[in-house]
Amino acid sequence: MSSIFAGTMEKELEFLKILNHSMSYSDYLSLIDSLLLQGKTTGEDQSIAHVQTAPLNRQRIKRLDKTAIISEDLKLKVDQLQIPISFLILTEGWCGDASQSVPYIHKIAAESKGKIKDYYLLRDENLELMNQFLTDGSKAIPKLIAFHSVTGDFLFSWGPRPTAIQHWYMNLKKDSSLSKEELSLQLHQYYTNDKGQKLQEDFIELFNNIS
Repeated sequence: MSSIFAGTMEKELEFLKILNHSMSYSDYLSLIDSLLLQGKTTGEDQSIAHVQTAPLNRQRIKRLDKTAIISEDLKLKVDQLQIPISFLILTEGWCGDASQSVPYIHKIAAESKGKIKDYYLLRDENLELMNQFLTDGSKAIPKLIAFHSVTGDFLFSWGPRPTAIQHWYMNLKKDSSLSKEELSLQLHQYYTNDKGQKLQEDFIELFNNIS
C-alpha cells in the first residue's frame, strides 16, 4: 500500500483533515434537497444544464436507495475484508453518473457491518484532492478514493464509471452522429439495464487486490 501524502504524520493529519470536512450520505442528500428548494444545485457551476438535471438525478438516487441490491458475491467479499476502509467520494448533485453509482457505493458500506465508512465531498470545494485523481486529464466524477481507516494509507481509487461502462461509453462517443442528449440517454439506459452489476464486479476485483 502507498500514500498520496508525504510522511507518516503528515499523511495521517491530512487524512483526518479531509474526513473532518466531509459529509455523511444523509447530509449529502439533505444538502442537495435544500438547494433544490432554492432552484439550485451543488457546486460553483449553476448553469441551466446543471440546475435542470439536478432534480432528475435526485429522483434516480431515491429510486436506487429503495431498489439497489448488493450481490451475494460482493457481500461475501466485504465479509472477508481484514482491514477497516474509508471511502471518500468526490461528487456533485448535478452529476448523472454520481446519481447512478453513489447509492450502490453507500449500500456497499452499509453492508459491511462497520468495516467500510463512506464520506462525501463536493468536487468543486476539493479541487486539490480532485486534481490528484483526474481521468484522462478531466475532473470527472464521481471519484472514490479508498484509504485504510486507521493509518490513512491509500488503497485504491475508482470512477467515474464502472470500468465496462466507461469503455463502452468512450467507444460510443467516437460516433460523431450522436448528440450529447442521445449519448446521455443511451448511457442512462445502460445503467438502468445493468442494475449495478458492473460496478459491483469492479469492487469485487478491487477488494481482491487488497486481500
